Amino acid sequence: MATPSELRHTTIERGLIPLLLGNYPIRCEGRLRRVLVVEDDVVQADEVAEAIGAMGLETVGPIGCLEAAVALAETQELHGALLDVRLQRGLRVYPVVEVLWRRRIPFCFMTAYCDDRISAFPAEAVLYKPISLAASRAAVRTLIEA
Repeated sequence: MATPSELRHTTIERGLIPLLLGNYPIRCEGRLRRVLVVEDDVVQADEVAEAIGAMGLETVGPIGCLEAAVALAETQELHGALLDVRLQRGLRVYPVVEVLWRRRIPFCFMTAYCDDRISAFPAEAVLYKPISLAASRAAVRTLIEA
């Protein structure tokens, strides 16, 4: 039986979310919604940031350093986050997750690895790399609407 995050992942990867194709700014009290991107792969980070920008949202980051990511998660106004699980030097993103959870900011994991701890956190989705543009956009929509 699939876990809830696996079901969400399957839905996102297949692009079944109907709002996926929307290309208009999403605003909160007149300001653009802000999505934190924690990703240490420069190419992947740029692709995700471009997808967020194309949706009319503001990208916070991308950042690949755990310490800086924790600082941004603690101090920035955020409406969601896309988080690479495994960062530079083998560090895991879980300290950022704890800050986001405490602040009640929804997040999605992005990973190329299996990590048993992922299922212990209430992620809106888990995206497995390589991540398609459609999957990135659907994940961001899910975060913003969470």
